[in-house]
Amino acid sequence: MRDRDTFFIGWQNRLSRALLPMYFCIGLLLVVGGPLAGLTLGRGLDDPGRNIFANVPGSPQAAPQPWEADRGFQGVLTQLPYPVLHVRDTKGGPITRSLLLSNPGKRGAVVPQTTDRVEAMGGLVRRGDIEMLIPDDEPMKIGAGDPAPVAQPLGWFRAVGEICDGKCYPGGMRPGGGLSHRACATLCLLREVPAIFVLASPIAGSSFLLLADRDGRHPPPSIMTMIAKPVVLEGEVERLGRLLILRIDETKASLL
Repeated sequence: MRDRDTFFIGWQNRLSRALLPMYFCIGLLLVVGGPLAGLTLGRGLDDPGRNIFANVPGSPQAAPQPWEADRGFQGVLTQLPYPVLHVRDTKGGPITRSLLLSNPGKRGAVVPQTTDRVEAMGGLVRRGDIEMLIPDDEPMKIGAGDPAPVAQPLGWFRAVGEICDGKCYPGGMRPGGGLSHRACATLCLLREVPAIFVLASPIAGSSFLLLADRDGRHPPPSIMTMIAKPVVLEGEVERLGRLLILRIDETKASLL
């Protein structure tokens, strides 16, 4: 038969010549297409943030570009629902950044009760538009006359996302979210590290909300049972500096 090579016969222990181009294309697709597909999918994933402890200068795992350490930031403090440093490049100028604050370890920030302009030195961790400053020492007063930002109501929102702590999620730990990080996040929030709500879809251009109760203070204890799980939260959203704050209505909070 003239076309006998189009058939594969197992006992002959050889491939059909007519099928060799197809086998070549399949092999090329697996060798080249697989890695390309992995790279394409990986580029769409959220940046997990840099791990603080793996990037401390002198660490055997230190990256060529360590986390931003020993930088100074000047601005004005707000205290509720958590301490935040609102950075102004010039005295009295517009707010350019609003930095969450936390002490080293699993501890919330201890900051002076002042409306004066202050300067804080420390390391900065960042993930997307979430930024946290871990000061080396207590922020220092450097003068008066820097106005604090005024909260601007944006309305009532219902949002889906995950409750995390604002230190581990942007880079304090990897992973800094999900069920594998739930115990760590719970300890952080119990020690007054800022609680954040990482959104499934952005609100007013922000990928996260700083959480508060209805009165603008620390979020209600009921959220502790919802940490690191997909949840639905509702409440008033307001803008404070460059941050958005969600005042939770705990009666309408639910797991997905």
